[in-house]
Amino acid sequence: MSEQKLSMTKRRTYLVQMFYRYLLMNNDVNYIKQDILDETQEKLDVETTLIANNIAEKLSDLKKEIIKHLSANWKWERIPTYIQSILIIGAYEIIFTPTPKAVTINELVNLVKENEVDFDYKFVNACLDKVIKL
Repeated sequence: MSEQKLSMTKRRTYLVQMFYRYLLMNNDVNYIKQDILDETQEKLDVETTLIANNIAEKLSDLKKEIIKHLSANWKWERIPTYIQSILIIGAYEIIFTPTPKAVTINELVNLVKENEVDFDYKFVNACLDKVIKL
């Protein structure tokens, strides 16, 4: 297990990549948890592993939370998988962590701009902005 603590930016990037892979392959929670355990031995710190497992546990609820904030002309299935992953990580962070919402949205919008250049980053900004902290 990695002893070095990951920066929040690096952690977000890993989490988005991991959940992108899980969503793309339509993996179930048990597979995801096992894969997280395997990843832990390579490059994840303890905190990232705990967060990844929490996201896996709440994946269905996070998707429901995002879907309820989509406009009528958007369906979850229509959203590119990478963007779905970003929305899930963002919703989790907004709802369950003390990180300021603006910081979360800004960093995730930057990931969209860097990795999904053909997608309108304003969609991610608007959708995450509707998610409310508990």
